[in-house]
Amino acid sequence: MSPESRPEPKRVMLIEDDISMIRSVRAAVEEDQRLHFVGYLTGRANLDKFLDEHAPDVALVDLLLACPGKGIAAPTDVEDGFGEGLSIIALITEHSPHTKIIGFSNYFMIKPALAKQALTRGADAIIAKQSSPSDWWAWTIWLCSELHGVLDGWWRPSPEVARLLQHQEEERQQTQPDDLLPLTARQMEVLCCLALGMSDSAIAQKLVIEEGAVRGHISNIKKRLQLRYRWQVIDEAHRYGLGSTSPKS
Repeated sequence: MSPESRPEPKRVMLIEDDISMIRSVRAAVEEDQRLHFVGYLTGRANLDKFLDEHAPDVALVDLLLACPGKGIAAPTDVEDGFGEGLSIIALITEHSPHTKIIGFSNYFMIKPALAKQALTRGADAIIAKQSSPSDWWAWTIWLCSELHGVLDGWWRPSPEVARLLQHQEEERQQTQPDDLLPLTARQMEVLCCLALGMSDSAIAQKLVIEEGAVRGHISNIKKRLQLRYRWQVIDEAHRYGLGSTSPKS
């Protein structure tokens, strides 16, 4: 592919106050030509200005951040030690709705409520740091793969995180009967493509519509099925026998 035809790299921002993690994330992102590290913040200060200036495609937000004037609180409660990171997720959602948000933490496994809180505040994905490889190069590949998964719409939670969310999803399904999906013919076409693991651009090409129209259909599908996240839509499609049992990359 010639430089002229190569797509612009996706812009990645980081919100983190651990200098070693900042260096690791920056180095990992800079190894991938499809990604561009636009910078980092250590908290909410200047967040709006940063979002306006850099228009990041994805924000990686560490949830355990120092609260202004308080330092890092002891993580005894979700709203205690993690309130700053959760608040930043909500601020990004409101100020820059096009930016995909990834909640990043070591604490999802020991504080299951944290995953639900992050998703409720607007995170598109959550990544458990302890699920990452210990080797640096393997870690680089893992992180970039997670970023692309969120950006391209095929992200799936790790087995550990999926178990945390499974109970909530089972409760939701119990409140909805297994009748026909309340979707239009076009929405069903889009849903079938999603179930096959197709990206928005691939769906647009297949259905001969604009990529923005695809995103609009997906948004309406979520509303009609009372779902919030793309991976939930895909799971629902598989539950009705659409597509394959695992998404394609």
